[in-house]
Amino acid sequence: MAKNLTILAIDDTPENLGLLENILEHEQYNVLVSTSGERGFEIAQNQLPDLILLDIMMPGWDGFETAHQILNDPVLKHTPILFLSALDDVHSKVQALEAGGVDYISKPFQRQELLARIHTHIELSQLRYSLSEQVEQRTHELHHAYEDALSLLSVASEYRDYETGMHNNRLGLYSALLASKLRWSEHDCEIILYAAPLHDVGKIGIPDNILHKQGPLDKLEWDVMKTHATIGGEILSKKSQYNELLKMAAEIAYGHHESYSGSGYPIGLIGQDIPVSARITSLCDVYDALRSERPYKKGFSHEQTMNIITQGDSRTQPEHFDPEILKQFTIHEEKFDRIFETMQKGSNISLIRQYNKIIKQW
Repeated sequence: MAKNLTILAIDDTPENLGLLENILEHEQYNVLVSTSGERGFEIAQNQLPDLILLDIMMPGWDGFETAHQILNDPVLKHTPILFLSALDDVHSKVQALEAGGVDYISKPFQRQELLARIHTHIELSQLRYSLSEQVEQRTHELHHAYEDALSLLSVASEYRDYETGMHNNRLGLYSALLASKLRWSEHDCEIILYAAPLHDVGKIGIPDNILHKQGPLDKLEWDVMKTHATIGGEILSKKSQYNELLKMAAEIAYGHHESYSGSGYPIGLIGQDIPVSARITSLCDVYDALRSERPYKKGFSHEQTMNIITQGDSRTQPEHFDPEILKQFTIHEEKFDRIFETMQKGSNISLIRQYNKIIKQW
C-alpha cells in the first residue's frame, strides 16, 4: 500500500525529521520534509501529500496555525493531519483534534504504533474520497435524469400545440442569457434554463378544438385557453416545496402571461408582484413567438420583432415588460437573434446541455 503514497513531515527539529524519513522510506513511502509550518504549507500545495505529520511547538506558524492554513485551502482541506508532538497534556491533544487533526501521537513514539496509525488514516482518507466521488457521480446522474424527465414533460406539451421543441429550448436559452445579464448567479441561470421550457405545460389540459382552432378564439374559448397558465402552475407546484427547479417552473407557468402594467392573466399581477423568473420568461416568450412561423402567420425578422417589442402594436406594448429586463434585452439583442438563428432544428434534451456552455461564454 505504501508504494507511491506521499507523507509530508513538518517539524522544526532536523533530527526528528531524519528519524521519520528513515522509518517511512523503509516502508516505501515517498517522504517530504519541512522545518517550518510556512514552508510545509507551500510544499503541500505543490506536492499534495496523502498525509501530513505535524509538530506543534515551532517558531513562526505553530502546528495549530499550520493546520488551520492547510484545512482552509480548497485543494488540501481533505488531507489527513496527524499531530506528532512532545506535548502530552490532555488540553493540547484536545486542541489538536479541534484544529482538525485526525489523530495525535505523543513523542517519543513507538515505530509500529506510528506506522499503524498512518496506514489507518490514509486508508480511511482514500475510502472517504472514493465514497465522495461515487456520491458526486450518482448525484450528477440523478440531476441529469431529473432534467431529462422535465424536458420530456415539456416535449409532451409540444405534441398538443403548434410549438416545436426548439421553441422551448430557445426559450430556456433566452431566459438563462437574460438572467445572466441581470447578474443572476450561475446556479440560478441554470435553474431557469430548465424551468422556462415548461412555461406552457398547462396546454396539456386545453381541449383540442380550442388549442388547434385555425381562426380567432371567441370570448369563451379564450377564457378556456387562458386557464393553461393556472393548469401548468398547479401541475408543477404539487412537489415544488421539495425542489427549486420545480418551484421556479411553477412561478413561470403561473406568471409568464402576467403583464408588468397589470393587464395580464390569470390574476392581473402588477410590476414587482410578478416573480422575476416569470417577467424574464414573458419577454423571451413574446420575442420567440413573434419570430416564429405558425400555421396562422409568418415569422417576423429580428428587426421587426424588436420594433414591435420596443414601440408596441396591437400584439404587445413596452409597458407590458419590466423596464430593467427590457433594457438588458435591448442592449444584448444580437445574442437573442443568434440563438434564434442557430437553434432551428435539433433534439430537445442534448442541445440545452450543449448550449448551456455557450451561454456561459456569452
